[in-house]
Amino acid sequence: METYKKVLLIDDDDIVNSINSVIIKHAKFADEVESINNVPHALDFLNSVKSSGETPDIIFLDLNMPGQDGWDFIEEYEKLGINGSTRVIMLTSSISAKDEERASSSKCITAFISKPLSPELLENIYESHLIEN
Repeated sequence: METYKKVLLIDDDDIVNSINSVIIKHAKFADEVESINNVPHALDFLNSVKSSGETPDIIFLDLNMPGQDGWDFIEEYEKLGINGSTRVIMLTSSISAKDEERASSSKCITAFISKPLSPELLENIYESHLIEN
C-alpha cells in the first residue's frame, strides 16, 4: 500500500479523529494527519493550503455533523477548484441508501464507507478506490 503525504480528517467527534489519526499513522497510510472538527474550519484550512500545493491527498469526511454537514462541505469544496490530486472519502455512520446514492452521483466523492476505520478497511479503501487500474 502506498503511503500518502497528508490526510485530512473532518469529523465533529474529536475522539474519533484521534483514533482515526492513530490508525492511519500506525498503518503507514499517511505521513501526516490533520484533524478538523467542523466544516468552516476545514474549508478555511483548504483555502489556506490551496495556493501552496500542500493540499491533502485524501480527505476522510464525516456526513452527520452539527451546523454544516458533509453535504455542505461538498457543496463548498466543489467551488474551491482543488482538482485531481485530492480524493474525498465519505467515512460515515449513515446507513441511508439515499446518502450512499447521493455520494455515488457526486463527481468529487471517491467512496462512501461506513465507520469505524480500521487498518483492514484502509487496505480495502486503497485497493478498491485509490489505486489506478
